[in-house]
Amino acid sequence: MDPFIKWLKDQNLISRGDAVYVISDMFDLSKAYHEAGAKLDLNVLIDGLWDIVGPEGTLLFPTFNWDFCKGIGFDVLKTPCKTGALPKAALKRDDYVRTAHPLYSFAVKGRLTSEFTAIDPPNAFGKGTIFELLEKYDAKALAIGVSALSGFTYIHHVEKTVGVDFRYDKNFTADYTDRNGNTSVKTYSMYVRDLNLDPRHINGFEPLEKIMLDKGIIRREYYGNVMCSSLKVNDTTSVIEDDLLNNGAANMYTFAGADR
Repeated sequence: MDPFIKWLKDQNLISRGDAVYVISDMFDLSKAYHEAGAKLDLNVLIDGLWDIVGPEGTLLFPTFNWDFCKGIGFDVLKTPCKTGALPKAALKRDDYVRTAHPLYSFAVKGRLTSEFTAIDPPNAFGKGTIFELLEKYDAKALAIGVSALSGFTYIHHVEKTVGVDFRYDKNFTADYTDRNGNTSVKTYSMYVRDLNLDPRHINGFEPLEKIMLDKGIIRREYYGNVMCSSLKVNDTTSVIEDDLLNNGAANMYTFAGADR
């Protein structure tokens, strides 16, 4: 068995039957393999994660691409992702299916694939989206080689759900080619920053992550120097909401354009 997968399985950061949103940066893990005289094989890693969750589980790799915002057409089968090496590897595989949103898509495999691929919401976050399904199915997030919240896009879903004053929905229109090869002009929205307030996240939401670590919501372990963390998506919701509604998002953002 691949040594990292064996370690991950022994740590029980994710388990059989879990729906897992995988957040990753392969730099440190690749370096660890190199120092051990081996080479990291991304497909072996993907297969190993699948072996842990099994056919009762579901794996989701973020395959985001924001070129649609520039009027560049999106093709579900052909448009590359901009979210790192591991999602790129998953997207190339025949056993993973890409979800529909041209900005926030995922490569998915497992029991819940049909639920995640059946929807085509016009909005990126909020009702009817992938992120609502992550809530519904009590998904976990697994972060490999990166802090747990630095790529945890679910935060923006909570922002949309509660309604914040530093973001607003903005529509984008471009050509859209579905998985059957049919092309049409479509409009999708993104919950964008209000540039007058200019929210900038604090070092990967580090203060908020510390709160979640202290509360036991995030579990962090190390494979050598490689940081790995897991959390239940639903366990984070109330902490995020509290910071947004009662603390001016002070554990999440600085606001260059306004006093808050």
